[in-house]
Amino acid sequence: MTDLYQIPLRYGDSYDELSADGVTPRPHWAHLVDSLQSIGPEELGRRCSRAERRIRENGITYNIYSDPLGANRPWQIDIVPFLISADEWRYIENGIIQRARLLSLILEDLYGTQNLLKSGHFPAELLYANPAFLRPMVGVRVPAASYLHMLAIDLARSPDGQWWVLADRTQAPSGSGYALENRTIVSDVLPNIFRSSNVIRLAPFFRAQRDALASLAQRNNPRIVLLTPGPHNETYFEHSYLARYLGFTLVEGADLTVRDQCVYLKTVDGLDKVDVILRRVDDSFCDPLELRSDSLLGVPGLVGAIVADNVKVANALGSGVIETAAIMPFLPGLSRHIMGERLTLPSVATWWCGQPYALDWVLTHLDSVVVKPAFPSRGMEPVFGASLEQAEKGKFSTLLRTNPHEYVAQEQINLSNAPVWDNGLLHSRSVVLRTYALNTGKGWTAIPGGLVRVAGAEGPVVSMQRGGHSKDAWVLWDSPVDTFSMLHPRNQPVPLRRDSPGVPSSVADRVFWLGRYVERAENTARIVRSMISRVRSADESELACLVRLHACLRSRQSKLPKSRNKRPTPLKFEQELISVITDVKRTDSLAFTLSEVSRVGNSVRERLSADMMILVGQLRDSIPTDRDAQFLEFPAMLNLCLELLSAFSGMERENTTRGLGWLFLSIGRRLERAIYLTRQLREISFPLSEHEWPLLECMLEVADSSMTYRSRYYTTLQPLAVLDVLMADGSNPRSLDFQLSHLVDLYQKLPRHLDEDLQAMRDVLARLRTFDLGKITYPLPGASNGTARSSGLVQLQSFLSGLERLLPSWSDNLSSRYFSHARTLPISIGL
Repeated sequence: MTDLYQIPLRYGDSYDELSADGVTPRPHWAHLVDSLQSIGPEELGRRCSRAERRIRENGITYNIYSDPLGANRPWQIDIVPFLISADEWRYIENGIIQRARLLSLILEDLYGTQNLLKSGHFPAELLYANPAFLRPMVGVRVPAASYLHMLAIDLARSPDGQWWVLADRTQAPSGSGYALENRTIVSDVLPNIFRSSNVIRLAPFFRAQRDALASLAQRNNPRIVLLTPGPHNETYFEHSYLARYLGFTLVEGADLTVRDQCVYLKTVDGLDKVDVILRRVDDSFCDPLELRSDSLLGVPGLVGAIVADNVKVANALGSGVIETAAIMPFLPGLSRHIMGERLTLPSVATWWCGQPYALDWVLTHLDSVVVKPAFPSRGMEPVFGASLEQAEKGKFSTLLRTNPHEYVAQEQINLSNAPVWDNGLLHSRSVVLRTYALNTGKGWTAIPGGLVRVAGAEGPVVSMQRGGHSKDAWVLWDSPVDTFSMLHPRNQPVPLRRDSPGVPSSVADRVFWLGRYVERAENTARIVRSMISRVRSADESELACLVRLHACLRSRQSKLPKSRNKRPTPLKFEQELISVITDVKRTDSLAFTLSEVSRVGNSVRERLSADMMILVGQLRDSIPTDRDAQFLEFPAMLNLCLELLSAFSGMERENTTRGLGWLFLSIGRRLERAIYLTRQLREISFPLSEHEWPLLECMLEVADSSMTYRSRYYTTLQPLAVLDVLMADGSNPRSLDFQLSHLVDLYQKLPRHLDEDLQAMRDVLARLRTFDLGKITYPLPGASNGTARSSGLVQLQSFLSGLERLLPSWSDNLSSRYFSHARTLPISIGL
């Protein structure tokens, strides 16, 4: 083995990107400094506010997992760009392209002939012990004969001005979309400086990426998708943004299915064959059949489709095997062995502890190194040797000796500092440059600049997960630059269009359930509000009415007696209502339903307006998930919750474009309301005893139809009149007739709807309308027919019972046809 020992760096103060002497700007920074001074601190402050406003308007987020804001945390950007001179960029560009070629050739060997292992140039222990080495991918053909479509390289400058590589990201490199968004914002708030600085544009790089992916498909108009882990991923905004910018479809694993070793995208219009997958999911999570069986992010059977060469995946599965820093000590020798070239960009001094003399050196110089896991999937935080107490050093040394091959050490270097605008002043902060190399199929190209990550405060730690922020990187060119842009210029009119992109099945599924959960929350809140306002003053007969009203919830987790003949005490009933409101562990509780509204809403946040997302967050927080609240506070909480749900309904009706997403959202709402209405109507279709008569008032209140009833019948409560208002009145938006009629109208607007299903739904509506409630005899207390029941009432009860069982099958049919695309079982949709 060669080049196994590296002399550590010995430098003092950090490199200052802005100035060599702390006073005079470096030549390529002079124009920017003069321009910022001419703008002045007050105007720069206004432009910072403008940049923050653009971030909020565009919904640019970055999920810091420990941050309470989570996926709603705005992206952080500094408007002062990081400058790179033309000569320096030529050096960096040559270095990262050379490194990309080298890493690609190493991957080709490790998954092919493995000559590097046979010759001893690559340790076998470093390959076969690595969980990222995917044995099912050995010998499999890869797109464009390269395992790497794009890779990211983290660079830092040492105190002497030399650029060093800190890390290589080869699995699913992230950040290029944020770099593009940074460029859009900074060039907008500093337009004159940007134009006069002759900055190389980023758009040609992304155009090359789009063309390179399209060329992999080897057919016209290929279907290219960007595979994301989902909305909870830290860089989900970038996935969504890049998909829109490049013209690809953003998908999750559940959106794709493998049939006959081909990958298909599930859309509401049917299955659409996928040619190329640009993935942002880590290697082992991509196929739960062949790789990680516990993965919910991948596509079952994807490896088989890749092996059959029916789909191209970039980056190729298995490319994460060289993402470990443990290979860095071997790269100089591998570069000379494979390419006959000296490595232009060196790696920071690195020691893989799997070699005895490297382990001895690390243990001797623990104060000057940072120890990391050799295999990133081990999930260990970096350990700074200098920060360990003497006793801790002894324990840690023992740990290193126990499993030395599991660890790698890198020298802790002082990062360079760059100016950051903060509170009216320029502060100096540590920076790391992440740049990108792209395999175009005809060679490698590099993004001019990249994403600059900045430490959140003074200190050497640069991490977005620890509160850091970002900069735009400007490469100042010394010749004319290509001004091509993939974004439409603001000063030119755009061609008008009204067509909408296809809706993936998972999106339709989620908005459908968003509609159901919103309506379920409203119905639960209305039923519970009606009960909670009466329970403390209820006598025995009124409590019996409340028990029947509670039955409309169909709660399987209720603590109340299952038998109707055994009535609960008022205290037990009160405790049950509090549980229905606040117990998030109960799947039928209001708190749980609102948490599902938040979860599903956040999963389709790019499809909802900012105002609707604000409402989703307010709904989640409107009901406490503990029982510390006083009982008398619950009515006000329920009122607030219902006000927010009404606001959501208003936005859904007035602010949402009538596309496929709205169709499924509305179908979900109407279906859920029909289910709850059927339950309530069943309760009053069975004869009420005299002491149960107040149930009619509760039912009208729950359906928000009290005023409608009073305008027709004043204060005289009659069961058939209530049934007419809540079941048969097609003009009442809270009636069953209204729900079924709208379900028929909405269903026939869906693509690929089945005529027999539509006809069955129409038959149900027609059956409902055959009931003439005026001719049905309903037993009334004290009347001569008080014990008799007409055949019409029996038929109505039978119809409502059948409809309650039937409505869930309509949801099953939608799921099987539009969401899962499974071979449907003969589910009955008619009576």
